[in-house]
Amino acid sequence: MRCLVLDRSSVRPGMAVFEDGDLRFEQVWDGEPTRAPEWIAWTAEALAGHGWNVPGLDAFVCGLGPGSFSGIRACLSALQGMALPSGLPVWGVASAAALALGQGDGGVTVVGDARRNRLWCVSYVVDAAAGRVRLSDGRVPAHTADDFQLVPSNALAHAVPDGTRIVSPDWDRLSNVLAAAFPAERLISRAVFPRPADLGRLALSDAAGRVTEPLPIYLHPAVAAKE
Repeated sequence: MRCLVLDRSSVRPGMAVFEDGDLRFEQVWDGEPTRAPEWIAWTAEALAGHGWNVPGLDAFVCGLGPGSFSGIRACLSALQGMALPSGLPVWGVASAAALALGQGDGGVTVVGDARRNRLWCVSYVVDAAAGRVRLSDGRVPAHTADDFQLVPSNALAHAVPDGTRIVSPDWDRLSNVLAAAFPAERLISRAVFPRPADLGRLALSDAAGRVTEPLPIYLHPAVAAKE
């Protein structure tokens, strides 16, 4: 089985291709995902450069965020369009869960900027060898907004289990907040982004932990404008 993985939730968008569960290649770009409309062409060129094409694929995986909502929607729409003619599966997993998987075994908390004066956070227990993450209470992740907490910055420390490592794709914006909430030895003191290879590992290694009808992870309720 050949599987294409795409993630456009962060400023390090990328792709990976797996064949029978093994990583064949990975490509990561620098750039804001919503500001590079030529990314579809880049993806096709990367596939062709390794002797692959869309008709030769059997499944697709999308990173669902949290992150750039426009980037995630575009990514998911593109994969659904590729999958539709042959009725192929499109699976989704949280980009945050893949980020945690990339940190190795043990407890990992991922924190991000949710805007609207809130942070988002989620805590996982990682089994790197198995390519699997579970929520800190042992549950299989839903890879939806239900996995995440929205908290003000002064409540962050109370929302996170003791002893987990703290990692963030938004370190450049949140470093002061994180340093105030946690001791330095718990912090990964740089911005860390999900890798498409880890998204693929997570989706392919753990069928119980992937979404078969994926939607972007949107953490805030919709805002309705009054007439």
